[in-house]
Order: sequence, then C-alpha cells, then structure tokens
Amino acid sequence: MGREWTKACLIIVPPSVVVLGSGITGLSVALALSRIYNVTIVARDIVGDNASQGWASPWAGACFLPLMGSKEGEVDMQKVAFKYMWDLAETSPKTSIKRTVMVDMWDEITDEAEVWYSKFMPNCRKMDASELPAGVGISFEYDTVIMDPQVYLAWIRDRLIAGGVKFVRQEIQHISELKSFKADVYVNATGCGAKFLGGVEDDEVELIRGQTMLVRNDKETKIMIRHGKEYTYSLPRLDGTCILGGVKLYGNSDKAVDESFKRDILRRVHEITTPGAYPQTVGELDLIRDIVGIRPGRKSGVRVEKETIDGMKVVHAYGVAGGGYIFSAGVGRKAAGLVDEFVYTI
Repeated sequence: MGREWTKACLIIVPPSVVVLGSGITGLSVALALSRIYNVTIVARDIVGDNASQGWASPWAGACFLPLMGSKEGEVDMQKVAFKYMWDLAETSPKTSIKRTVMVDMWDEITDEAEVWYSKFMPNCRKMDASELPAGVGISFEYDTVIMDPQVYLAWIRDRLIAGGVKFVRQEIQHISELKSFKADVYVNATGCGAKFLGGVEDDEVELIRGQTMLVRNDKETKIMIRHGKEYTYSLPRLDGTCILGGVKLYGNSDKAVDESFKRDILRRVHEITTPGAYPQTVGELDLIRDIVGIRPGRKSGVRVEKETIDGMKVVHAYGVAGGGYIFSAGVGRKAAGLVDEFVYTI
C-alpha cells in the first residue's frame, strides 16, 4: 500500500495484486479483489482466445454439479459459487446462466448419507428406482444452473475492465518473473501450469484429458449425468445446443480428437436420455464442434493457500479439475480473504 502527496491532500493508493492466469479461476479471484485492490491479470491465454486448446475454461460443460467426495472446505466453496450463479441466472441474463433441472445418477453409491448436497440443492429429491436406468445405485433430481462458458468468461472480463482491471498477455516461466510488476501480492491461478511453473512445480497437479461433442439439439431440456464405470452426460444449454460426454483420461494431454470415443459417448448417452432425443449414429448428429480439453486436476484436492516464495507473497488458487465453474466464486472469495490476510495482518 503506497501514499502519494498532492498539494491538496494525501492520496491513499490501493494495494496491488497480480493474478497469474485468466481462466475461470483467475477471473473469479480478480472479480473478488477488484473492488478494493488494483488488479492486473497476466496470462498467456486471454478471454476471447477461443481457438486455443492451451487452457480449459472455454471448453467446459459449465454447469453446476455438486462434487461428491469433496472435503469440508471444498463443499463451502461450492456452496458460495452456486448461490452466486443461482442469483445471476435471475438478475443478469447477459451471463448466459440459466436455471435448469439435473438428474444426477451414481452407479456405485447407494447410501443417501453420502450425498452432501441432498439438503442444499433446490427442489432436491431422491428418485425412485423405477425412474432410473439399470445399474444405477442412487439418483437425485434437483434444480441447478448451466451456461455458455465463452459468454460467461466474456461477461466477467467486461466487468473487470470496466472496474479498472488490466490484462497483460505474457507467458511466465518462473513465478519470480512477476516481480517486475512490483505488486503487494501475487495470485497463482495457473491451473495445469502449476505443474510446470518455476518456483511452484507442484507434482500433485494432474492433467486430465476430456473429450466432448457440442451439438444442436432442442429435444432434451434436463441435464442427465451418470457417474461410474460409464461416466456419461448430456448437458442441454437451453439455447438449442447440448454438450455430450464424457471422457476422463488421467495423465493424458493428447489434444487430438479420438473418433472411437465419439461413437462410444453417443452409445452411452442413449442409455441415459429420452429415446429418440439423439440420432443413432455420430454422422447423423448436428455437430457444431468436437472439443478436447485438458482439465487441471490435483491429486490431493483444490489448493487455496498462501505461501511466501523468494520474498513474494503468493496465494495459490488451482487444482479444480473439471470443477472450475463449480468452484469459481467460492475460490475467488477464499483467495481474496488470503490476500487480505497478507495485506492487512500486522
């Protein structure tokens, strides 16, 4: 925090923060900080780079799916993010966020006590076995939200720019390179990059390959997702398009489209969706694009914590895997709190 004298008065200069990374996590952190800090976002990929496979955020399914097996702190961040997006769906249509219904099926879970969100998600009900495909152990239907990630990212970017946040396109190899910005605090929101970023090099970070198909379809309205040996989802965005998946390949960063996965995804989608909602063959789909994205996972879970590195006050915010939008505002709020601790704790 600095001070500048003028002839008339003392001007208090807000503390400065540099956020490294402009995916959904970095943008959410910047949004939480921008009201009281001077924020600069430094990134290789910036919102609008919709042809780049170098980051995951533009390619996400981008719905709110409460994550089973989450630690207590992770659950808290998800709750914050959901409440934020639930309200935006009603107040800010330009975000593209819409309220919808999800059917969330689990093959290997049968105990309702394991489902932390059963009393949190709106209109949540346990489904009867007669409503479910064969092999599903337990399922819940509830209200949630979905969005077009590229529209939502652009909306956040525009809010940040309007609030004075600066964007700098620069590829950083070592976190110490950020010292040239002379900030009070630095936020590491590099996603997969945290595995390779000099000064951090987190071996817990795990690259997870995903592959989906974005198709035109207005016959399905409910989100259908099945967890288990055949992880599958149909995500109608209520704009005439739908994302079909899924694939999770741990430790795989191949960005080429695998045609065999496309056929298998459609086979599995048929098992969880309304008969006739999708054609029988991939060739008959009204395909907009194939999508391959590398999710930024972390074996020991999401990392939101502070650390001093070579004299730099650093807040880490990464490791959300496929849950970037699910954690978004929650990670932003928690990371902002850690920045406050660095700046205001004597």
